[in-house]
Amino acid sequence: MNCGNQGIPKKMLAWQMYGAGMENFGVNDQPVEIPVPEIKDDELLVKIDAIGLCFSDVKLIRAGEEHPRVISKNLKEDPVIPGHEAVMTIVKVGSKIDPKFKAGQRFIIQADIYVKGQGFAYGYAINGGMAQYSVIDQRVLNGDEGCYLLPLDAGTPAAIAALMEPWTCVQAAYMIEYRNTPKKGGKVLIAAAPGNNKIYEAGELLKKAAPAEVKALNLSAPAVEKLTAELGKAVTVINAVPENERFDDIFICDVTNHELGEKLGKLGARNAMISFIGSYNDEKWSFDVGSIHYEGWYYQGAEGSNLSAAYGRNFRSALKPGGTCWLPGGAGAMGQMHTQMAVESPNGPSRIIVSDMDDARIENVKRLLADTIKARGIEFKTLNPGKMTPQEFEQALHDFAPEGYDDIIMLVPVVPVLNQSASFLKTDGLMNIFAGIPAGKEGELNVKGIAAGGRRFIGSSGSKTAHLRHTLELAETGKLKPVTALAAIGGMRALKEGLESVIAAKFPGKTVIFPSCEDMPLTPVSHITDLDDAIADTLGDDGFYTAETEKKLLEKYCNCNK
Repeated sequence: MNCGNQGIPKKMLAWQMYGAGMENFGVNDQPVEIPVPEIKDDELLVKIDAIGLCFSDVKLIRAGEEHPRVISKNLKEDPVIPGHEAVMTIVKVGSKIDPKFKAGQRFIIQADIYVKGQGFAYGYAINGGMAQYSVIDQRVLNGDEGCYLLPLDAGTPAAIAALMEPWTCVQAAYMIEYRNTPKKGGKVLIAAAPGNNKIYEAGELLKKAAPAEVKALNLSAPAVEKLTAELGKAVTVINAVPENERFDDIFICDVTNHELGEKLGKLGARNAMISFIGSYNDEKWSFDVGSIHYEGWYYQGAEGSNLSAAYGRNFRSALKPGGTCWLPGGAGAMGQMHTQMAVESPNGPSRIIVSDMDDARIENVKRLLADTIKARGIEFKTLNPGKMTPQEFEQALHDFAPEGYDDIIMLVPVVPVLNQSASFLKTDGLMNIFAGIPAGKEGELNVKGIAAGGRRFIGSSGSKTAHLRHTLELAETGKLKPVTALAAIGGMRALKEGLESVIAAKFPGKTVIFPSCEDMPLTPVSHITDLDDAIADTLGDDGFYTAETEKKLLEKYCNCNK
C-alpha cells in the first residue's frame, strides 16, 4: 500500500548520520529538511513507503565511519542516510533506464549490493530508506547479482513488506552454503607445534583441490616431502607464523600450545575453513567468534593424520530434524522469528527451549505459537535467566537436555553468553551465531569438542537476492506469515524514538516507520486502535494488521493526503 504520487516536492525529510553515536543522528533529535535529489538519466527516483528498523542500524550509527560497510571518510561533511529494510515506489524514471521500470511500480530491495566484488550496501554506502525519497542507481540495477530490486505484489501492505528483509536474514541463516572441500586453487597453511615429527596425509579432497600455494610451519622434513609428493607441487617451508597473510584453508595439526593455535586460527581469508587435526586437550581456546558471523569462518576438525578428513562431518546449517534446540534471546525482535521458524518447520526440532530476559516477550511468543506447538506435539519450555540464579539456570538447561543440545541459535550478541551457551552443545551439535558479534571479538570454545566431537559453529551476515526472492514467494503464497513479527509502527519524526526502542528492546518484534506520515506517533500494534476508532474493524480475524488497516492509517496520517 502507498499513498500514490501526488507530485514530487522540492524538499524532503531525511535522517542523516553526521558521525558516530546517536547524538550525531539527525539534528536536535529531528530529521533534517534537504532537497529531494535529482536523478541522472540512468537512475530512478523512488518514494520510500516504509522502512523497517533494525539493530544493525544501531550498530551502524554507533560506529560511524568505523563501520566496515560505510565508504564515507567524513560523515560530518558527507553524511549517510541509513535504512536498509526499505519498501519503495518509483516516482520518476531516467531517460536511459530500461523501459520495464515505470512510475508506480513497487519494490523491496536486497541491501547487500556488490559491484565487481566490492560492497555498496544500501543504507550504508548508498543513501538508504530513512528518507522520504531515495535514488536508485546502476549499482542497484546492474550489480553482481543483476537487479537488487524485487517486485512487490500490489496487495502487500508496506509495513508487512518491510519485514521481508529481516525474515530473509532469518531464512538465510539456515541456508548457508559452506565448502565441504578445500578451495580449488586456494591458499593453504599446514602448521604444527615445534618439534612435531608426525607424518600427515593430504588426502583425496586436498589433492583434488590442487591448491595454488601451500605453506608449512613446524613440519618435519619427511612430512613436507610426503605432502609435496601427494600434492604434486612444492610445499614452501616457513619458520614463523605469517603476520600479514590470509589463507583459504588452514590445518592446525596436534598443536597443544593454545597461544600458537589461537594465532594460527585467526589467519583466515573470507570464508576460510580452519581445521584442527589430531589430538587436543579438553580445554577452551580463544576464537574470533565475530568473524564466524561476518567473515564466514568455519572451524572444523578430525582426529588422526588425514587433512581431508576434517571436511564433511556434521556439515549442515539447517536445524536437526527431531532434535533438541535452544534459542538464547529467542523472544526478542529477531529471536521471535527464529523461534517461529523452529516451531513451524515440519522437519524442525521436536524439543525447544527459549530463554529471554523479558517476561512480556516470552508470553508474546508463547501466545503466537501455542497452536502450532500443540499441533506439532513439540515439547516447548521457556526460561527467564534474570529471575533465576546462574546455578538454577544452568541446571534447568541441563535437565531439559542432559546430553546437550543439537542446535543452539545464538541471538544475544554478548560474548560471555556465547561462551556459556557453547558448553551445552552435544557431540555433533551446531551453534548458529546469528547475533552480530563484531569481527575481532573473541570467545572461548572447546577445541577438543571441535576436533573430536564434531561440534560446529556457523554464522551469516545478510542474505542474497535469491534468499529474498524465496521469502517473498513464501509470504505471497501464504506459507509464511510475516505479520507476526510486526510490533510497532510510527511516522518520520518518531524514527529516532523507534531506534531507541530497538536499543531498549521495548517491543516484542519489529518496528516499521512510514516516512510520508510525518507525525504518526510511535505506537505498539497492540494499541494500534488508539490511533483511530475505525481501525478495529480493519484488523484480521486473528487481530493482525491488514491492508485495510494500513489504508486507514495512511488516510489519516500520510502528508500526501493533506
